[in-house]
Amino acid sequence: MQMPHITDPLESPRAAQIEELLQQIRKSHVAPRITLDGQKMGLPNEVNEAILDLLSRFGDGHGVIVASIDSLLTNSKAAELLGISRTYMDRLIDEGRIPAQYRCTRRRVKLSDVIEYMESSDRKRAEKLDAIAQLSERTGQYDNDAF
Repeated sequence: MQMPHITDPLESPRAAQIEELLQQIRKSHVAPRITLDGQKMGLPNEVNEAILDLLSRFGDGHGVIVASIDSLLTNSKAAELLGISRTYMDRLIDEGRIPAQYRCTRRRVKLSDVIEYMESSDRKRAEKLDAIAQLSERTGQYDNDAF
């Protein structure tokens, strides 16, 4: 199984070139094609969408991770993706909040489980912030100012 490929954000001039290329592709309304040994080949829609998403992220100045959804990550790599400490990651695994698999004596977590945990945490955080805002509004402490 391949490890995820992590690419840092591109320098601004390169990101701008990618963004310009992406705009040209979108304006053309023609699916991108690849040329291999002089032969043009079309790609499935799912692949085209993934390529356009990749270009969009690079064009926006973001770093990118390319991996299979079932890739196994070390605790350290998973913690890095979540922006938490490895110790806290170990606790999440110990508590069963993120499932882990054993490879020899080391634990590994699926990228899909890490993403699911991240999305669930984001959803819960947003719900709690909404509840706080509603409570503040009901008690007259929130004046709906636009920021």
